[in-house]
This record gives sequence, structure tokens and C-alpha cells, in this order.
Amino acid sequence: MHLLKNNFIVIKQINIFLLVFIAFLYADKSIAQPNGGFENWTTEFSYENPDGWQTLNFLSLTSPPNPLSAFKAIGIDKHSGNYALQLKTIYVNNNPLAGLLGDTTGGVFTGKINLSPVTWVYGLSYTDRPEKLNFWAKYNPVGNDSAGIVVFLKKWNGVSADTVGLGKIKLSPTPVYTFFEIFIDYYMEEIPDSAVIGFSPSYDFSTARVNSILYVDDVQLTGWVGIDETKKKDNYTKVFPNPAKDNVIIQTSFKDACNVRIIDISGKPVADYILENGKVNINIHLFDTGLYLYQISDREKRVLTRGKYNVIK
Repeated sequence: MHLLKNNFIVIKQINIFLLVFIAFLYADKSIAQPNGGFENWTTEFSYENPDGWQTLNFLSLTSPPNPLSAFKAIGIDKHSGNYALQLKTIYVNNNPLAGLLGDTTGGVFTGKINLSPVTWVYGLSYTDRPEKLNFWAKYNPVGNDSAGIVVFLKKWNGVSADTVGLGKIKLSPTPVYTFFEIFIDYYMEEIPDSAVIGFSPSYDFSTARVNSILYVDDVQLTGWVGIDETKKKDNYTKVFPNPAKDNVIIQTSFKDACNVRIIDISGKPVADYILENGKVNINIHLFDTGLYLYQISDREKRVLTRGKYNVIK
């Protein structure tokens, strides 16, 4: 109970991230690749769930019941295939996880909750070091609500699960399906043994609003980040001026460096450039004010290094 309490203090403002983190405590490493296109669904009790994912629809089994929060999306509300996932923020009238799960919430994560007996099965067995999580989404929030997406890569150390890598973003209103990328930051030179992916139509307690709706489709972990590729002492990357107002120069000594991709803070790619002699001069007049991420890769699209810079106007 002390561990659960400490976890809650760390991430108490993030509904679905809390649910995902608690699920790590009851890990089952046997789950296969997730149903990223949400094409396969199974009836569980009185509702359907996408295979390989756990929604909060189990809250409808309480007495009195809570409303459903996850549904099949069809027609214009899917990106490809037959279905997508629709997540809706609900008000939990009867909260069996009060104090751990917000009363205004919604979400999904890779895994499953078994109700008899109650056990959490989180994530999927995963032994790669992916560069990023790709997905398509559209988002219709209520008020100033914002959606949240997270991917954890974990490795069991014999006592607990260490965080090998982590990526997360927030979404603002997105009226049409849009492609997003979450680049994963690595904290350990280890190969993970499991991964968990979570989506929520309401990122934190303070702004969560009933009936915010998030549509998600075509979720996929892609790319590869080698264990030593981001920590070679003989290589450097310079970005100047930073912050930048008119132009920004990115210069690197990585001999295999070929491309630079610029990503905005929401995770959307905004531009790609070719390096010439390890250098590129970027005109930023068309860039909005704010923080941008850059990623340098080789011809095989393997990530060599990444960083960030600010644009001011």
C-alpha cells in the first residue's frame, strides 16, 4: 500500500497515466503485439473491448452502473480499416477506485483487467528500443480539456520495473484525423522486456470535462535506437542561435548523419532537411513561436541524436 500511495503522489494529476502506472505492479509479460488498428473486438460482460487493450468500460459493472467510455468508431470516425477507437470522458457516479481514479475520467491502455479475481494484466511483451510511437487521432475537447498519450518501456530488475524509456504528449483540439509521433527518451542502456501504451481524452484532473472525445487509430511502435548511438563521446551536435529568431543552424559531427527532422511540441513533424557536410541552415520565418525538437538520423533512418531549440518572434 505504501508503494501505491507513493506512485499516486508522483502522478496524481494524470488520470490514465496513474491507471497505467498502477498496472505495472501487477505485470503479466505474456501479451502479444497490440491490436493497433482496433480491428478486433471481444464482448466482455455487457460491453465490447478492443483485443489487447483495457478500457474503463469495466466501471459499468458497478451497481449502480457507470456509463460506458469506450466504443467502436466507424464511418468518418475511423482512419483506416473497419474500426477505430472512440474514448469519451465520463463522470464516475460510483467510483470503486476513489482516490486512485478521478471522478471525471476516460482512457485505455494495452492490457486487461480480470474481474474474478481482480487482477491487472498490463502492457505487452516487448524487446526492442523503438524510436517513436506513431498514431492517428482526432480530438474534440470540452472547454480547455486536453488529451494525453504516454508510452512506457520497462525492464524487470528482479524487484521492480525500471523505466528504460518514456514518451508522452498532450493534444489540443484536432478536428480531423492527424498523424502524430511521440519520440521516446531513453534513460538506460538496456533492452526493455515490456511496454505499455495509454491514451486518455482528459489528461489531468484540473481540466477534465465530461464528453471530451478522442478518436485513435493505427497505433504502432516504429524505428530503432541503438544502445550506444546517443552516447558516443567523440560526437557532438551544436544548435545556434538558441533561442532563434530568423535562422537556426544545426551542425553535427556524426559521420553517418544524413537527415534532420523538425517536430513541434505536440509531436507532429513539421519539416525535413538534408544535411550537407554535417550542417543545415534553417529559415524559421514560417515557424510559430515555441519549442521545437530536432532529430538527426542516418540513411537507414536510425536515430543518432536529438535535441531541442526555441523559436522567438
